[in-house]
Formats: sequence, structure tokens, C-alpha cells
Amino acid sequence: MLADSKAEALVTNFAGQWLGLRDVGANPPAPDLYPQYDRHLEQSAVGESEAYFREFLRADLDVRGMIRSDFVTINERLARFYGIPDVRGDAFRKVPVPEGVTRGGIMTQASVLTITSNGTRTSPVKRGVWILKSLLGTDPGLPVANAGEIAPKVPGIDKATVRKRLEIHRELPQCARCHDTIDPLGFALENFNAAGEWRDREGFGYKGRIEANDPLIDASSRMPDGRAIDGVAGLQAALLAQDDRFLESLARHLATYALGRELGLADRPLVAGAVETMKQDGATLRKLIKAIVMSEAFATK
Repeated sequence: MLADSKAEALVTNFAGQWLGLRDVGANPPAPDLYPQYDRHLEQSAVGESEAYFREFLRADLDVRGMIRSDFVTINERLARFYGIPDVRGDAFRKVPVPEGVTRGGIMTQASVLTITSNGTRTSPVKRGVWILKSLLGTDPGLPVANAGEIAPKVPGIDKATVRKRLEIHRELPQCARCHDTIDPLGFALENFNAAGEWRDREGFGYKGRIEANDPLIDASSRMPDGRAIDGVAGLQAALLAQDDRFLESLARHLATYALGRELGLADRPLVAGAVETMKQDGATLRKLIKAIVMSEAFATK
């Protein structure tokens, strides 16, 4: 079945559902702030994520490599955007990540980074929620009623960094409960701007232009278990250290897609069995798909 051309629907439909690729372009980066973002880049960003998923499926790669890999699947447009040389043409292909380029893994892809931003600036809140839901299988829940704005009306807030704005927001007791878990995960991705481009400073110049004295990005943070991390590399290492949660999250998402419904308590053995199969026989998409397709829940859906 996976060898049939119809299996391409799994790539576009499941990857679109799991990673949120269908939301790319719904709230695009503002053109006056991010003039490098255009329709071609937007289409290429979606194509990269689909090609990345397809590569793991086709080559039977360990899915934990989706958290951090030494390759990307890009075309020339994305190569220019990411600062990767010697890529020509619009076709997507597997390219080694050069030294000094911070890419490799779904969290570093422009598609994910743009849908977890607000169009004008980054959103550690959206990025943290995406990591919790998509990679760790945890739903942080809805915000409490009357939580207030992310940026309360305090003097100088317009010149405050995103981190500082959220620190002020978390001083509100009704906000701290959720944000203390969500925000730290998003802070680790702050080196990527709202268009998914790498940056070292947060820009406060004209139309977001980065000036020499603008503040350096502080991407240090802590995981929910208290483990200190620094930047995307630290976040990737921390997620790989608790890879069982990622495997379970992926299994739950794929089982939901395969069964066409939300999972319930009765589906716990299916998910647990699929994860155990991957851990014993190889943590690949093909092993996961086989475990789900061979289950009673799938046969009787």
C-alpha cells in the first residue's frame, strides 16, 4: 500500500493535519516588516515540510530524527532564505546542513515558525503550545477568562522585548498558571523571527529593522521538568532525552488520522502497543503505520 502512488495522500493530508501546514499563509508575515517573505517562499515552506515527511517515510528513517536531523529537504528559494549555498532549481532535495547553519528538524522549518507567529512579531506562546500539542502530546488547555492582553498597558512596553512583555504578563496570577509551562518552550525558538529567518537581535528600528544596539536574543529557558535549555539546540536535546513522549504523541496523532475520530480510553492499548513496536523493531513511520493498520480498532472502524 505504501508503494502505491495513492500513499502520497498520507504525506499531504497527515503532515498537513499534524504539523498545521494548512494554516500556512492564513496570517502571513507583514510585507513591510518582512519583505523577503513572498508567495514563492510560502509555497516552498509547505513543500519543504511535506518533502521532509516524505523522506522519513520513503527511506524508513527513525522518526526521532524529525526532532533534529543533519539534513534538510529544500529547494533553491529556501536555500537562499536559510543561507545554504549551492542549491539550484525549484525541486526539493535532501541537502546536508552546513556548519554554522541552525536548521534540521521540523521546529526549524519556516512553515512551522510562521504559523506560530503573529504576522508582525514572534509568539513564544503559540510556539510553546505547538510544541506541547504536536511533539509532546500535551494539551495546555484554554486560557482562563479575563486573562488580559499579552502586553499590559505599562510605560515603555512598546520597546520591550517579547520575553519582557510576557514576563510582565505572567505577573498576573490568572495568567501565570498556563504561561509558566508554555512560554519557556517558545523562548527557545526566539532566534527565528516571524518569517522563520534566523536572527541574533530583536529589531526595534524603522519597520522592525535590526539596529546595532538592539537587544540580543535571549533564547535560554527551562523545560516543564525544570531542565535548563538554551536555544533550539538545547530544546532539541531535551526533547530527544524524553523521546517516549514524542513517540506516543506521533502515534496518537497518526491513529487519530487513521481512525478518523478522536481517541478514547479504549484506544490506549493501541497507542501503547504501537509505541512499544517502534521501540523494539525500529521507530519508523512504516512500523507505526503497520501497527495501526493491523490493530482491531482500524479493522473495525
